[in-house]
Amino acid sequence: MNLRSLAIVPLLILSTTPAFAAPRSAWPWRTHAVAAAPAPDDTIEVTASIPYLGSAGTGHAYVALAPGHAQITNPILVLEGFDIDNAMGWDELYELLNQQNLVEDLRGRGYDLVVLDFTDATDYLQRNTFVFTELLAQVEAQIAPEQTVAVIGPSMGGLIGRYGLAWLESQGIPHRVRTFLSYDGVHRGANIPLGLQYWVDFFSGQSADAAYFRDRLNTPAARQMLAYHFTNPPSSTPSSDPLRAGFDADLAAVGGYPKQPRLVAFANGSGLGQDQGYAAGAQLIQYSYNNFLVLILGNVWAVPNGGPTKIFDGRIRILFVSDTQRAVTVSGTLPYDNAPGGWRASMAQLDTTQAPYGDIVALHDAHCFVPTVSALDVSGGNLFATDFAGSPFDAVYSAPSNEEHVHISALEAEELIAELDPPVAVGGAPGPRLAILAAAPNPSAGALRLTFLAPAAGPCDARVYAANGRLVRTLDADGAAGARTLTWDGRDESGAAAPAGLYFVRVAQGPSIATARVVRLP
Repeated sequence: MNLRSLAIVPLLILSTTPAFAAPRSAWPWRTHAVAAAPAPDDTIEVTASIPYLGSAGTGHAYVALAPGHAQITNPILVLEGFDIDNAMGWDELYELLNQQNLVEDLRGRGYDLVVLDFTDATDYLQRNTFVFTELLAQVEAQIAPEQTVAVIGPSMGGLIGRYGLAWLESQGIPHRVRTFLSYDGVHRGANIPLGLQYWVDFFSGQSADAAYFRDRLNTPAARQMLAYHFTNPPSSTPSSDPLRAGFDADLAAVGGYPKQPRLVAFANGSGLGQDQGYAAGAQLIQYSYNNFLVLILGNVWAVPNGGPTKIFDGRIRILFVSDTQRAVTVSGTLPYDNAPGGWRASMAQLDTTQAPYGDIVALHDAHCFVPTVSALDVSGGNLFATDFAGSPFDAVYSAPSNEEHVHISALEAEELIAELDPPVAVGGAPGPRLAILAAAPNPSAGALRLTFLAPAAGPCDARVYAANGRLVRTLDADGAAGARTLTWDGRDESGAAAPAGLYFVRVAQGPSIATARVVRLP
């Protein structure tokens, strides 16, 4: 008797791919049908002119032109993330990117979308970085000399775009990128619960599917991004794979970040320190089966905040044939699994698997995949930090509560467009741009005063929204160009006091939009 039929499709894995998924809960397993997207206007084949470790990366870029454009004129480059089986094509990428009608709204504003699809998205980050820099050079050669470019790097693409632009500047190679926008990027590591990694490794000898996903964890890109990576034999003091330290050293060698563009970071994780709904060290997966012939265990716990704590307990006993056991206890870990961050429903997906023996039960559905502090690149080692002042980005955006990795809400789509339109000048010098200067007191139980910079005289559109997107109040924001102050008395349009919670004050003038997050106390 063996377990070869154990069709275990866990977790997974490092799907930093979704550059904006809708829905993403089934991705990248694609259990839902993907509708055919409008055909791209062009496809650019790309081969890097710079090899890495003796081999050049390749890819192709899909082009969706703005209405009325016969060629690339006003480009936004979007970089693919981690495609676990390299099966995504234009239809899938378009669906992922067009959440909240984002692709079509940007095209309607006169932008041409150029979406880079790596031939092997699991390859070394450095190798695919040079595919990006090659594409950027080709795009810049097609546009007017005075035209600039915006680059969006969702998830893994945030690392590739950051490294590529910093590398160009370190080599003295000019580029015309005005804005680099990282969306839930993996700047300080991604997280697949270490106990789940050991679960896959343990069952890999009995299941081809488990072996496949174990091998995906061992691809270069996964090893370069995971904060904790499984080892064989298991280590009691987990760490990242050495490949991650190598990539971090390459980043440091080029200055860490580009200096020319405006740097913007979005996090799908909570900016208020909200956890994933369970404590560090909590049990995540319960799997137990026992009859007279077969005993199977596959239990998983979240990593602890310190430890020591058992994170995996596995056993496969086949009477008179074999008895294989593994228990993994770790110490000295940070609580990645329950930390604030863009989440993935790995445990829920494992729960839906039909195992031939027993029932795999998820005690919690999701885990932190990209911690908020990773997406915003905040140092200090506190995964629950709520102060992001130390981020190297010029502007940072976090969600009020944890969202699925690379999810885009209506408000986030609005903020994205505001950062891309109108553009800022090359060299980091901002053009006329509306900006929030201060919101105080924040949090507040009474009136809130918001100071903002208006680029021109005349009316501004100022509105207060609840965290669920509901319009609460429209405010008077007329005045001269320069600094203005408006007041929200904490009441809604009917005059009733707004309940305690998170609110967004959005101010717009022409195409410029700025948003402040404020908290109302009871």
